[in-house]
Amino acid sequence: MPNVTPITLSIAHINDTHSHFEPTPLSLAVNGLDERIYAAVGGFPRISSVVKAFRESAKNDSDGFLFLHAGDCFQGTLYYSLFKGDANATLLNMLGLDAMALGNHELDLGNAPVSRFLDKITFPLLAGNWDVSEEVEKPFPVKGKRQLMPYNPEAQRAEVLVKRIGDQKVAIFSVALDKMADIAMPDHDTPFVDSKQTAINTIRYIHEELKTPHIVLLSHLGYAQDQKLAEEVDGISVIVGGHSHVLQGDFSNVGLGDMGPYGHKVNDTLVVQAGCHSLAIGKLKVSLDKHGKVVSYEGGNFLMLGRSLAVDASWDQSLPNGAFKDAKAYLLAQPNVIHCRGDEEIKKVINERYRPAVDELKRDVVTTLPSRLRHIRVPDDKGGSEIAPLVCEAMIYSAKTRGVNADFAIHNAGGVRVSLEKGKLTAADVAGRLLPFAIDLMLYHATGLQIKQALEGAIDNALNNGVEGTGDGSFPYTAGLRYNYVCDQPKGQRIAQLEAQQEDGSWLAVDLEKTYLAVSSAYTSQGKEGYDALKNLRKQPTSLHVTLAESFIEFARTKGELVAPSSILSRYKPCTDCASTNPR
Repeated sequence: MPNVTPITLSIAHINDTHSHFEPTPLSLAVNGLDERIYAAVGGFPRISSVVKAFRESAKNDSDGFLFLHAGDCFQGTLYYSLFKGDANATLLNMLGLDAMALGNHELDLGNAPVSRFLDKITFPLLAGNWDVSEEVEKPFPVKGKRQLMPYNPEAQRAEVLVKRIGDQKVAIFSVALDKMADIAMPDHDTPFVDSKQTAINTIRYIHEELKTPHIVLLSHLGYAQDQKLAEEVDGISVIVGGHSHVLQGDFSNVGLGDMGPYGHKVNDTLVVQAGCHSLAIGKLKVSLDKHGKVVSYEGGNFLMLGRSLAVDASWDQSLPNGAFKDAKAYLLAQPNVIHCRGDEEIKKVINERYRPAVDELKRDVVTTLPSRLRHIRVPDDKGGSEIAPLVCEAMIYSAKTRGVNADFAIHNAGGVRVSLEKGKLTAADVAGRLLPFAIDLMLYHATGLQIKQALEGAIDNALNNGVEGTGDGSFPYTAGLRYNYVCDQPKGQRIAQLEAQQEDGSWLAVDLEKTYLAVSSAYTSQGKEGYDALKNLRKQPTSLHVTLAESFIEFARTKGELVAPSSILSRYKPCTDCASTNPR
């Protein structure tokens, strides 16, 4: 390649921001204090301030600067529930991105929201394996939008963004999950094609036609798939990833665990990811040789904190003065924490244009939590989600209050987004953070066999047990239904025990030939993410005309205090030690 020389890049990166424009209360551990404290972490104003400082420092110690977003800006908070993609477009424009990848949650409600988003953004949206070439005429198409860089079907490759860094070129392209239709709702005429082959073809084009080896892949595949791609495909310098919410780095100093070192090198490719929810920003300086291979790198993920600290997430109780000073001094000394003021211009837009409507819902307290409720997708040694089963209980409650006695409810773990901290629970917490997807509850009739097959398929999908799954968000939680999943049994026999709760509270084995009335979200009832057996229902599901968030809010209002379920209904052990267990 003519005139190709080594290059040093500074890259700021974020991913899976999910409309978290304001700081998020986060529980942190501080050495010297017995109790964890809460800090207001992250947010777009602080991201903007940090990026500006990083951009300025990059002028002195690197050849060029890039600011990248690895997808999933939609959903997540009331700002999306109330304003959809408009607020994201406005505030992401203000951040000054060089490029963003398309994520799966951008397509939760089809192509139309993406079309409107594309009309407003001032940066490229990269979607290198999304083939929109055959999109039919419709009110809100994505085909032909100026800011979209999709799959090129004639060349069988991604469209490529080229950034000039001095006299060198850096090529940037993106790929997302191949099975997008299994976990999101892209229009049927805009399929996603094979990400690996797209990457291979695109790298070949970059080398042969663009004549540069300096290649950045902006990925929304997930951390494990990023590493696999780096292992199997040569020629990628850096993968900036998203989707799996991995906060690379050792954050045990503030009680957030250790996800391994920042930057994972696979062969000659560096893989980075920066958590989620605008809590942290990745700051990378990477040197590439004339072949595009990583020679050296430094940097890390950094939590962004302001001045406020409190005893609880609702900020009702401030820290005593001595504890505040000790905590502040400790946090200031941590190498993976940045203390900064937020960008005043972005604050003003949030406060004047969007926040008043959000604040109205924040004042609506629906119940209180005497202790933290943990959410995890797949159960671990501490147990499963304490929230997803309550969401299922809320579904049954909402059905019953509308005159429908559903036999049981099933909900996918990925539909619940966060754990809930001790203290007040507001309508804003539920609709904006916990259950932000504006999806209806659906009633459907299914046989016991279809329910059994759907549960097994969903868990197989979550665990990649005999299939290449779409993510662990498919793991099912229930109310009125309990089961054992025995992972090392033959396919079709992994649900070892399946029982439905009777009106008197007793449990009875599910009759595989009997038809039951179930309630789930519109997403699950359509047979997404391993719930394939629900695609073959005799009758189409019917809407209860209440959303997930509305259901949970009306259920929570009946509870003076919201506590974890008293019994475990979803039982599973990893294949390494699994054995049939009794949920009693």
